[in-house]
Amino acid sequence: MSGELRGRVVRRTIVVAMTGAVLVAGVFTVGLAAQWRADSAPLDVAPVGMSQLDADLAAEVTRSSDLTSQIADVAGQVATLRGALLTAGDTVTSDTGSAQALQAKLDTATAKLAKLQGQLKAAQQRLAALNDAAARQAALNRAAGQGSSTSTSSGSSGGGGEHESDDD
Repeated sequence: MSGELRGRVVRRTIVVAMTGAVLVAGVFTVGLAAQWRADSAPLDVAPVGMSQLDADLAAEVTRSSDLTSQIADVAGQVATLRGALLTAGDTVTSDTGSAQALQAKLDTATAKLAKLQGQLKAAQQRLAALNDAAARQAALNRAAGQGSSTSTSSGSSGGGGEHESDDD
């Protein structure tokens, strides 16, 4: 083997050895980095087991069915409330009509009452006028009766007492 050939073989051997060393160093570095990473972020809690996942799933299915039945109950209550609201609306409409009819009757009765009060006031005024006229007439009658009793008393002695008692 010649010196040149030997130099090439040595160089190639060194390159192959260095390449292998770099590969080993890379693998060692990755392993060391993985170890450091594992040490800096340890798992405090063990991963959830399959049986726990099954139990959690069963609990969620039960919860879902409970919520579904509650939603159905609420839907029934909402339907009941809608019916009650419709009934209340119909009642309000009916009561509004009744109230309007009663208001019309009240207005008519108020008008009649005002008319009757006017008639009563006029009748009271006529009665007061009649009472005044009756009082004046009674006063005139008394005055006329006293004038005639005075004249009858002077003419006859016994008849005057009867006239005075009749007027009182």
